[in-house]
Amino acid sequence: MKAFLEQAKQQPCMEQVRQTLPRVVSAPLIHARMLNSLSRMEYVGVRKMLKARHADHMDLDGLEHIIEEASHALRLKRAAIKLQGGERGIQTYSAADTLAGDGAEDYLQGVDRACEAVLDRYLATLGEEALPASRRTEANYLLSSAVIEIRADAFYPLYEEALQAAGAPFSVRSIIKDEERHLAEMAERLQEFFPQDWRALVAEALNAEQACFDCWASVMADAATEAEAALAPKA
Repeated sequence: MKAFLEQAKQQPCMEQVRQTLPRVVSAPLIHARMLNSLSRMEYVGVRKMLKARHADHMDLDGLEHIIEEASHALRLKRAAIKLQGGERGIQTYSAADTLAGDGAEDYLQGVDRACEAVLDRYLATLGEEALPASRRTEANYLLSSAVIEIRADAFYPLYEEALQAAGAPFSVRSIIKDEERHLAEMAERLQEFFPQDWRALVAEALNAEQACFDCWASVMADAATEAEAALAPKA
């Protein structure tokens, strides 16, 4: 997975993120909305895990993953509310309370659909019997989670760098540690499902994920520009 992570870090979209984050972090009201978008993404991830993981195959690691992602959503939302300074707002995950929040969720949904298509093409070459229908949803969860965790492992260190540079009152270092462990778990599970082909599947899925993230990175940058204009003093 290290090679895939390095690949993700070098993509042009991450340079766009690197340039956008300091602008966002320097404006508390905009930053609060972005934090709430990150919280929304963590929440949507929990929702997807709950739908994908059947009780017959739910283990301790799976439960811990769900709880940790829910904890991320809660901690990020609490930080957003604190940054927002008590003014009314940041109540829900609506477009008004997030920064490109709809785009953030579109990213996750797009990755989910793209990974499903990757698996469909792969299984078509092997025959339906290669993977029981009862396990396909979980397989898609593992593949989509793996590429999203790769992106998280590329994104959160850039965010932490921006937070430290701005002297922000909180850190995401603990989230980074959790996401690194989650990625290792996804890699191990994918090897169990697809021992010979998991790398090829991740490579194809990551290419599709990049297109989804490119879109969200651009939407987030545009939303930050619009928010800055809205907050600027009127002439």
